[in-house]
Amino acid sequence: MKYPELKDVGVIHEYYLLKDFLMSLNIQKANFYKADNHKSIRKIIGVIPWNSRLKIVNIDFHHDYYHYYSGGDNYNCGNWLRRLIEERPDTKVKWIRRKDSQIYSLEGEFPFEHTTDLKSIFNEKFDYVFICRSPEWSPPHLSKKFEELAWSVLRGKTA
Repeated sequence: MKYPELKDVGVIHEYYLLKDFLMSLNIQKANFYKADNHKSIRKIIGVIPWNSRLKIVNIDFHHDYYHYYSGGDNYNCGNWLRRLIEERPDTKVKWIRRKDSQIYSLEGEFPFEHTTDLKSIFNEKFDYVFICRSPEWSPPHLSKKFEELAWSVLRGKTA
């Protein structure tokens, strides 16, 4: 109610293309994880063998490569990618960002591949999918669209 302009925020233009792409992946239930916080990505990364080289595609407004953490919360929504790279330095990263995303960290420009072209992932193969709502950054009226996108990964399979 304090910010009525949020009601005008909608899904990205490529939403339905992304939804169709996710449906085409044929991801197993065990390889799909839906969460409200990015730090939950550890649960899915933790089951991937350490000798497997990871390629992370992060579709996000933020690069999640910040240094910030407080107290015992060493892994959080702003630094999970940095922590992952510290633990598994051979990880490849591709960040799909918005045109107005901040591309700098303390070291300078984000040090991995980044683009605003969402369609650039459509020819890639994925073994795991992690999808995060980030409720602090997502307008509540788009919750149904998030659930629809998540549901499309399983194409009707019970999560």
